[in-house]
Amino acid sequence: MTSIYETTIIVKPDLANDQMKNLNSSIDNFFSENSVSIGYKEDWGIKNLKYSINKYSKGSFKFMRFNSSSDFPKKLDAFLKFNTDCLRFLVTKSINELNETTPQANKEN
Repeated sequence: MTSIYETTIIVKPDLANDQMKNLNSSIDNFFSENSVSIGYKEDWGIKNLKYSINKYSKGSFKFMRFNSSSDFPKKLDAFLKFNTDCLRFLVTKSINELNETTPQANKEN
């Protein structure tokens, strides 16, 4: 049985464009290797953090919503833990529709 999950990832804000592309492609490859398709994706941009994380006071926020089996979020958790460019992440079960936009999409940075 599949459910809808969403993840928010905070990435180092000082990554170069090619490093960011590599990170995005490695995440996309991980999803495709596990036969999980990303239903919705947003880039929330660079935002100030309430508390410093690894001496970073800002972070680049990425959001994804996907449909998967219940064992995939644990795999995603393990994958993101060992990625040095990810400062923090959170994977949760979603109550929203797969393609529904977030309120953050309409906000100005």
